[in-house]
Amino acid sequence: MSVTSLQNQAFKAIRKKIIYADLEPGKKISEKGLEEILRIGRTPIRESLIQLRQQELVDTIPQSGTYVSKIDLKSAQNARFVRKQLEQKIMVECCAKLNEQTQKILQTILEEQEKAVNNRDEQSFFQADNLFHKACFEIVDRKEVWDWLKDHNTHLERFRWLRVLTTGLPWDTIMAQHYQLYQALVDKNPEEVSFLAEVHLHMMLNEQEMVIQKFPDYFKNL
Repeated sequence: MSVTSLQNQAFKAIRKKIIYADLEPGKKISEKGLEEILRIGRTPIRESLIQLRQQELVDTIPQSGTYVSKIDLKSAQNARFVRKQLEQKIMVECCAKLNEQTQKILQTILEEQEKAVNNRDEQSFFQADNLFHKACFEIVDRKEVWDWLKDHNTHLERFRWLRVLTTGLPWDTIMAQHYQLYQALVDKNPEEVSFLAEVHLHMMLNEQEMVIQKFPDYFKNL
């Protein structure tokens, strides 16, 4: 395997562990420790840490070491704002372009997410949640926009994962909103789709206090 491939593998593996808080915010990490966990050489890990620093997922403090960054709530809120502006338009486009084949794709994703709810499978639920929105971007040929958002909304993703883990914030709310969005898309009702997309992405503002109370040490500048 090439150095570039190993670097990409290391980057994705470490990023995933940070998003899912397996590497907790504020935790000190080392190249040697990551090398032992991932069984990947030091050079790819060193290069991947540079990428992670660019995405504000790790911080390096001189004479101290490298740490998993704490979640920046303001950055998460800004990412939510940008995503809301874009996704409302994406969903309206989706109304016009949804066909029988892509409708089945969305339906299958919702069925998988429902299974995750029944099994209390947090990661599968979270992944299906993202997959539903990603599929809508792909339906209107905007995958590049989705990929750009993915690279710039890491603090929002981390917050959303903690939301899944927070007792008292039921998954059924997300499921119900996804089903409503799906039905509005099938009905080709752009006004309803735009409204539901805004409500769905506004949910973070309503729930952030409960998430912060559950994980107070995971956020910075509170």
